[in-house]
Amino acid sequence: MMIVIVADDSEWLKLPTHEKCVHKTWRARVAGFDEATKLFTSQTDEKSSEFSKYLGLIKKFVTDSNAIAQEKALDAVLAFVENAAVAGKSVGEVVSGIVSKCLNSSRAKTKEKAIEILMVYIEIEKQEIVLEELLKGLSDKQPKIVAACTLTLRNAISTFGNKIIPLKPVIKQLQRLFDHREKVVREEAKLLVIEMYRWVREAIKPQLTKLKPVQLTELEGEFANLETGKPKQTWFLRSQQDLKAKAEEKQAAGENIEDDDEEEVEVVDPYELMSAVEILSKLPKDFYDKIEAKKWQERKEALDVVKKLTENPKIQPGDFGDFIRVIIKVVGKDTNVMLVTQAARILEDLAKGLRKNFQPYARQCVKTILEKFKEKEVSVVSALRDAIDAVCITTTIEAVSEDCVTSLENKNPQIKAETALVLARSFTRCTPATLPKKLLKKLCTPLVKTMSDTVPDVREASYQALGTAMKVVTEKNMAPYLGDVDSIKEAKIKEYYDKAELLNMKVKATAPSAPASAPVPKPVTKKPNERPQTAGSSRPGTAGNNKKPAGAKPKGGKKPTDFTVAEERILSDEAVEEKAAHLLTAESLTQLASANWKERLASMEMFSEVIKAKAKEEIEAQVVVRVLNRKPGLKDTSFRVMKIRLDLLAYVAQNSVLTNTSVNFVLTDMVHGIINAKNGSGIKECLSLFAEATSLEHISQQVINAAFLRKSPQCRSESINWLTQAVLEFGCKVNVKFVSEKLEIALTSKNVALRTSALTLIGVLYMYMGPQLRALFEGEEKAALLQQIDQEIEKIKDEEPPAPSRGLKANQPQTSDKEEPDKDLLYVRRGGRVYGLKWDLLQNAIQSVWSPDGDTDPSV
Repeated sequence: MMIVIVADDSEWLKLPTHEKCVHKTWRARVAGFDEATKLFTSQTDEKSSEFSKYLGLIKKFVTDSNAIAQEKALDAVLAFVENAAVAGKSVGEVVSGIVSKCLNSSRAKTKEKAIEILMVYIEIEKQEIVLEELLKGLSDKQPKIVAACTLTLRNAISTFGNKIIPLKPVIKQLQRLFDHREKVVREEAKLLVIEMYRWVREAIKPQLTKLKPVQLTELEGEFANLETGKPKQTWFLRSQQDLKAKAEEKQAAGENIEDDDEEEVEVVDPYELMSAVEILSKLPKDFYDKIEAKKWQERKEALDVVKKLTENPKIQPGDFGDFIRVIIKVVGKDTNVMLVTQAARILEDLAKGLRKNFQPYARQCVKTILEKFKEKEVSVVSALRDAIDAVCITTTIEAVSEDCVTSLENKNPQIKAETALVLARSFTRCTPATLPKKLLKKLCTPLVKTMSDTVPDVREASYQALGTAMKVVTEKNMAPYLGDVDSIKEAKIKEYYDKAELLNMKVKATAPSAPASAPVPKPVTKKPNERPQTAGSSRPGTAGNNKKPAGAKPKGGKKPTDFTVAEERILSDEAVEEKAAHLLTAESLTQLASANWKERLASMEMFSEVIKAKAKEEIEAQVVVRVLNRKPGLKDTSFRVMKIRLDLLAYVAQNSVLTNTSVNFVLTDMVHGIINAKNGSGIKECLSLFAEATSLEHISQQVINAAFLRKSPQCRSESINWLTQAVLEFGCKVNVKFVSEKLEIALTSKNVALRTSALTLIGVLYMYMGPQLRALFEGEEKAALLQQIDQEIEKIKDEEPPAPSRGLKANQPQTSDKEEPDKDLLYVRRGGRVYGLKWDLLQNAIQSVWSPDGDTDPSV
């Protein structure tokens, strides 16, 4: 016979509420929790002593071992947190208990109530502790807890927003969640990222680069499906009750909260979501010894190690004084251009990684870089530009104004031109408040002087700087500092004023920032939305092919008929090595530089086959060009190997996106080899293909400039011969003023072939420009030479220029015959046809077509 003992409830029914809540009988605890809930909600004073009685017990409520009792306990905890002033003191232990004992519950209501309690703790402004405990839960061994913590984080971000719930610590855990073995955790992680994307948009993408490609693809698809409106906070802190009341009023009135003030999604800086990396302690112990070593290989090794450290997008602040001093020394003093380039990139990385914390070192960096702009090496100048732009962002223009004024007075024209361009780019980040009258006067005074410099690059850069400054402070406020500037210079300043795009003001420019090609014989490495073009000018028009400058705004809603030459950043040597390793084996790459021409030939043939087997979109032109340029590069003494190099360059020019940046790596060596009897014609054809891929203006300037830097008359002659043929094939798409200056030098040469080449080119240019071309040489040459020019002109004066047979690539838009003439060009009639000519070169030309009696040719 079984004896059943029924528990006597009379024992605990008489107990006070707080004792029932900790009774060993679960029924007693359930009754106690119910009574506690009623007690907490009935209190009218949040500071009531009744709450204090339970402060020590409340942490035990959430860890109750009985599922039914635990659910009742959560009701009591929720009432306590909502009504008690002392609730904040319990947050640590209560939240910890919820994470470990409630979020893994199989009862849906238990989990819902637990999450609600966490949200209320955030409401009473304990979000830091809640977030800390949830992040700990992401490392729990139980997948249920990890998934539930991820879900809770998503709910918190969704209801409170990213300003209340900081995203940075959550982002650190994403990789762990996406790599979790349980699918439910990975799915919750995906939903969490989507929610974060709603609030910060593109700023989160840099933090997702380490995810698997499949996961990234899924996320991109989800991002595309999201609505574009700004998400709204729906749960408010106790200190935000005014915002809550406003939202409730709008909801009660039937208004759509989502459309409040038509706000757009707030732009969040990706930098703010990144974790800072400490790099000073990771410097090699022998770094300061190696950087001073006599062997450049040791100095390079030291810089390469440092470069990898500074590539972190966010760097932890510290005492960088000694470190930056030695890097600046390399930039300013080292004779190895490769090391100077690497050091400049390190300064750029440091400035971007430290931002405002780089300010103490900014002025010394600017001073050194400005002085180093005397360097003519293309890669060095490009790296210096990027470095000084990054440095200037960390400080104010006033802090570096003294150094800029000093550099504008330097005798070196390249230093003056680059300094003016630095100011132009810095002005784009200014506002009227950061460019006061005193500072404006200080900078405009030397810029007005450099407008009259004898070097065209210096003048153009000065126009650009003054035009951009005018955009910041308006024409009226700029006028007193320009003085008695003639109309031609004033028009050039106004041209750049119209093109300027200011980054820190809502005023938008009326025209794009600059033409695609630049008159300076250097590469233009442009970063999107970071700075305007470094220099630019309108191209001379040609008969029947009057194109607008690249980037000019079309009239009447027409699509632009020119194209913009693609630009790209110069890849680091390490990046090129890494990409090249995917194309060829290490042995083949080594053989490209072998002293044995047969080994070079075999490896070059293999390289050519690999590239030509790729789809056009897969070919990375800069990598191919730089591999081909490896020593001996385009100075290869074997004509067979050289022929393959040139053939592959020609193939890349026709079958990939080739930029000025890539082309500039090989142009100088190609010009040096243009006199080669066996490969000279191949080099000329490559140059023409480069012009088709980029622009004739840029290629012609680089080629002629490189040729005249050499003393070889034959090199100069062959380069001019190539340009003569190019003008006939492409049309007069060259910087005539720049070319004419070089032709003046050629005409004074003792070498007959060089003078003949120069005269032939003058004759060809005359077909496009007419008498105005001769005006460029008047007063500059002896009467005998002018007589030779006139004889050459006499031969072709009745000839019409041929229609262009080369130009844009087939996949680029062609010029429309119906396009309106560019207002920046002066058109004159000669031989019954109209030709474009740069107006700022032609003051004398106007008189040749302007009738004194007022009967003016209607084509002008």
